Amino acid sequence: MVRFVSILSLFCCTVAFAAAHDGMDTDMDTDMDMDMDMDMDMDMGAGADVVEVSPVASIVPVPHEPKHLHGVPILQLSSLTPAERLYWESYNTTTYLTTQAGNRPALRYHAFTLLLIAFVLYPVSLALSAARSKWYLPLLFVNLCVCSSSVMALSVFKNTFPEGDWYPHNIYGTTSGLLLVLMLVHFFAAVVSVPVLSKGSKNDYRSVDVIPLDDLESTPVMVNSARGSLSPSSNRDTLFSLSSSTNNNGNDGNDGNDGNDDDDDSNHNTLRDEDDNGDEMASIEAPPLSLQDIPVFRILCASTKYQALAARLSNVATVVSHMLTYPLFLYIFVDLIVGFAVGNLLGKGIRVFNLLAHWIKGGVFFTLGVVSLARYCGFGAKYGWAWNRICFTLQLSQERSSNLLFRFAPTGTFTMEFIESFLIFFYGSTNIFLEHLAGSGGAWTAKDLQHVSIAFMFIGTGLCGLLTEYKLNNWRFEHAHKHSQADVVAATPGFSPNPFPAFTIFWTGILMSQHAQTSQFSTTIHTQWGYLLSYGSFFRLLTFLILFLVPNTNSTASKPLTELITSFCLLCGGLVFMESTDQSIEAMEYRGFTPMFTFNLSVGFVSLLMAWEMILFIWKDRLIKTRKTSL
Repeated sequence: MVRFVSILSLFCCTVAFAAAHDGMDTDMDTDMDMDMDMDMDMDMGAGADVVEVSPVASIVPVPHEPKHLHGVPILQLSSLTPAERLYWESYNTTTYLTTQAGNRPALRYHAFTLLLIAFVLYPVSLALSAARSKWYLPLLFVNLCVCSSSVMALSVFKNTFPEGDWYPHNIYGTTSGLLLVLMLVHFFAAVVSVPVLSKGSKNDYRSVDVIPLDDLESTPVMVNSARGSLSPSSNRDTLFSLSSSTNNNGNDGNDGNDGNDDDDDSNHNTLRDEDDNGDEMASIEAPPLSLQDIPVFRILCASTKYQALAARLSNVATVVSHMLTYPLFLYIFVDLIVGFAVGNLLGKGIRVFNLLAHWIKGGVFFTLGVVSLARYCGFGAKYGWAWNRICFTLQLSQERSSNLLFRFAPTGTFTMEFIESFLIFFYGSTNIFLEHLAGSGGAWTAKDLQHVSIAFMFIGTGLCGLLTEYKLNNWRFEHAHKHSQADVVAATPGFSPNPFPAFTIFWTGILMSQHAQTSQFSTTIHTQWGYLLSYGSFFRLLTFLILFLVPNTNSTASKPLTELITSFCLLCGGLVFMESTDQSIEAMEYRGFTPMFTFNLSVGFVSLLMAWEMILFIWKDRLIKTRKTSL
């Protein structure tokens, strides 16, 4: 046995040595052949006129090879599959905005005037309305004229476009016409309603149900008479007028003083000349606007026929004017967005559902960011929505029902957290079946169920938010009413420690940031806006923590610095959300843009928009101060 193993080992070694020897011979032969080839090449090159250069000599050394950077179209990539290359080679970039067909000056004029109305003219008119400026109605008339010319320019372009209808059954023509009608109705309603607002003198406001108190610890209690102070609902309320504190123009303190007969009567008729931040009269409500103050409308005001018409329609006109102010502002942007989609041929066919999903949800967060910044600037201070404490006293128990805002209001009042929770619950309820519209009639896919689960989250967190508001009702009242001897029937510290609205935004951002897409480009953009929404909700919770530890003790708008960051995150996150549609992603990929392209543009645009919004609020306060001091 041992001999057999020895013989086998010797045989294996012999075979291995033979194989190694053959390999060495082969390598030597190969080397010799290479040397001979090199000698032949040198001999041939010696007699040739052109010397062949090695490809290595033409390579330029670089630290990194460019892959998909700025300005590198997707068709220049070598990593495309045959199916991908076939799709991108047939990709068409021609739209209404890029073609040269039709009346181009008319289209450019339409786009420019619509942007002018949305970002300049109408917002400025809101500020003038809040300040009761005599230029409000003239500027509203300018809005109407510019809108009319814009719609006419759109009609001219449509009639001169020779290529037919590239976007069949689009609704942009209808939305533009409806915008003109709403502008017209709003203007005439505003004109007719102005005399109603100026029927009484500045110190004669009737039908007042509720009196806000500026500072219960330092200001004497206002009178509870039928001729008390201006109620939050007795003046025209706009996005900007809600930022003003309420006048306290009580007439005679002897009519009723809530047990404070020792207070001097003059305290009931004075306006605070300076708020806690040192801005003189910045938070004072402007006096009512009179039609005689407007030079253009003096002749109209003197007409007996107009006075008779205004007497019959003034109440209806006032309601219509109030109801159209905010919706019209939003509808202008709806029309602008629809025009952008139609002009770029976005959302055609089945892709309309992806477009609507991103633009509706992104638009909600963008609008929330605008409102958040407005609250920082003082929006809703009359109702305690500007992070400020507010308290209300009831004049007569039977008069509470005459004010719809406070008829069903709890003792802790309706807070902005309550409104946000209700809107979250309502949106979730309506969104259950919307996620299946793209596959209507077919089976529910995993993607449908994934999106519907987010709707369930909205329903659950919205309902939890409403229940939390109910549980915190007494807390809000006691937290705002403590250390006060006034007969207060409703009070709020300016916030409700309700985490569910911020919680909803946080988890929406987290879930969407983990939502894998068909391309890495799209996944990165979803991650961007998902994280932005999450960051915004985090700073909103810090706002609650700051005000919980250091509560605001007066009715002036508080200025939590965290709200500025929250507003930026919501605005930028909502905008990037709207930009993350499939067709927008494809347009950027085709041109070679990176995910940072849309992110950088969004950050710059949002920064400018925030600055413009803050400028409008500051200007509005200055207008109020100037008009008040001139009286």
